Amino acid sequence: MTSNQLSVANPTGPLRRIGPWLLVVGCLLFLFGCSTAPRSVVPLPGDDGELTGLEKAQLAVVALVVEQGTSGDSYGAGVVFDTKGHILTVHHVIDGATRILVLLSGGYTVRADVVAVDPVFDFAILRAELFLPERMRPADLATELPRPGDTVWNLGNPFGTSRFGGEPSVGRGVISALHRSYLNEETGRLYLDGIQHDAPTNPGNSGGGIFNERGELLGLNALITTMRETPGDSGVAFALPAPVIRKVAERLLRGETVTHGWLGAERYKQAAEIFPQGHGRLRAVFGPLAQGGPASAAGFMPGDVIIKVGGHEVFGLHEILSLEDSLIPGQPVKLTINRAGREFDLDLVVGARPWPWG
Repeated sequence: MTSNQLSVANPTGPLRRIGPWLLVVGCLLFLFGCSTAPRSVVPLPGDDGELTGLEKAQLAVVALVVEQGTSGDSYGAGVVFDTKGHILTVHHVIDGATRILVLLSGGYTVRADVVAVDPVFDFAILRAELFLPERMRPADLATELPRPGDTVWNLGNPFGTSRFGGEPSVGRGVISALHRSYLNEETGRLYLDGIQHDAPTNPGNSGGGIFNERGELLGLNALITTMRETPGDSGVAFALPAPVIRKVAERLLRGETVTHGWLGAERYKQAAEIFPQGHGRLRAVFGPLAQGGPASAAGFMPGDVIIKVGGHEVFGLHEILSLEDSLIPGQPVKLTINRAGREFDLDLVVGARPWPWG
């Protein structure tokens, strides 16, 4: 018998007699299997089709190449805000831009335009010409502040490295501190309630996001502290907090103008006030006053120690900067100051923090 004959053997004899029994046994096994209790199946990680927190963050961050005419290109990053193509970034990245390119994974690029800015807050909103759902995902903004010691992912475009592939670079660190407020005396930009972290942050990370392990946006990178002539990572970086940037973004997209209250100081200093009990508190002190500004016009002097603003006692730079910013330009406010050991009140009319500065 050849192999051909084996493959087409006639189902007679013993095979014919066994066949029905095999069919019956098969049916019984099927029925028995169906009658048993169902077993639970636990999907392996990654098999459920859901993105990890880091994957969500990676889709929410884009790299920016900013052309500035004859000045050459600069680099930064942004965070996707919605499916309309709005991208959040910091103002100093796109200031003076003649063209902005958004780099996406896979070598894709789209152009973007500036649609709204708050330069004092160092904040800007772009709009990409095209939203690509498979390569862009709106960030989930955290509703609660992190805690010092929490893990943080830092995504951006350090030194323009995304031009070699499109995807953002990922760094990792921890939250170092909260409520860091800072006035840049050279630019006039005001950073309130900053989130300090130690994840690697370099030029080009500006405008990129820091995220928690769930992939929720905690803030936008805006500042680094460095002792070098060439800025680089020092482990001390600051991000604008997500709850604040959400409010500002929504106001700007509604067409509102965001104003910033100003008392008229070019900068502040700090001093320690020692109480009779022996302990002390930091106080904000007027530094140089802008000529013709609110404080100068009201009779304040450099060196005046600020005790109260509008009846509210204030301590240190963080409190005075935050309270000052919340004041409404054009409204009168009473300040209690200490000058050469004597406390008294002076009234001034709140101004709007000027831009450009100086």
